[in-house]
Parts: sequence; C-alpha cells; structure tokens
Amino acid sequence: MLFGKKNTKQVKNAPRTAEPESVSAKKEKKKRKKEKNKSEKKAAKTNFRLNLTQTIGSILDGSFLTRERVISLLPFFMFLVFLAMVYIANQYTALRRVKDIENITKELKDLRNEHISTKSELMYQSKISEVAKRLESQGIKESMKPPKKIYVNDDEE
Repeated sequence: MLFGKKNTKQVKNAPRTAEPESVSAKKEKKKRKKEKNKSEKKAAKTNFRLNLTQTIGSILDGSFLTRERVISLLPFFMFLVFLAMVYIANQYTALRRVKDIENITKELKDLRNEHISTKSELMYQSKISEVAKRLESQGIKESMKPPKKIYVNDDEE
C-alpha cells in the first residue's frame, strides 16, 4: 500500500444478478405509468366534483351547521363577523371625516380670499385722498394750514 491507496483488482467476468430489461419492456412500463397517472387524475377530478357538489348541497340545505366542528368554531365565526362590521364602520367614519376635511378646507380658502379682498378694500378706502373725496360731499375739506400745538400750563390749578 502506497500512501493509503488500496490495490484493487477489477473483476472482468463477474456474474450479473439481474438481467437488463429490454427496450420494449421499458416502453411498456412507461406507458402503463402514464395510463395510471391519467386514471388517477381523472379520479381526482371526479372526486373533487363530487365533494364540491356535496359541500354546496350541505351549505344550501344547512346541514353543515349541525356538525360538531362547525359548532365548536361558531364563536370564532361570530368574532370574525364582528371584526368585519367594525372594519366597515371604520371605513364609513374615515370617508365622512375626509369629506368634512375637504369641505372645511374649501370654506377656509373662501374665507381667506374674502379676508384679503376686504382688507385691500379697507386699505384703499382709508387713503387720505379717498377720505377727502367722500367728505367733500358733506362740505368738509382738507385743511391747508398745518396743525398747531396747544400748550397747557399746570400752574393755574
């Protein structure tokens, strides 16, 4: 033995235990397997159809409600129905609030525009020239003399 390798002899004429299958036998075997798969698929389809019709029939006549498993799951189903109702109510409330927010936003924009236009109108009307024009019809005119200061003596008290 060199470096851990075993010296092995190959047996050239060793007897075979199993005869190889012929090509036609292999083809026949594949064909039977395909037919078997086909028949299993066909049976599965018919079983599915039968189960589906039985299930629909039991739902329609209400007999599925009398089974023990369904009765034991009834509180869970009621809980699911309750959650669905809460979800629907939540959606309606959210939609209503969104609409309210949109309406309030529109109203706020309108009021802001009205405030700006009123403020600009007031600024225009409070100009000295505009005040003079309005008071001219009442006979009040703008004074051409500058104002005078009036001094009051506190000594006379």
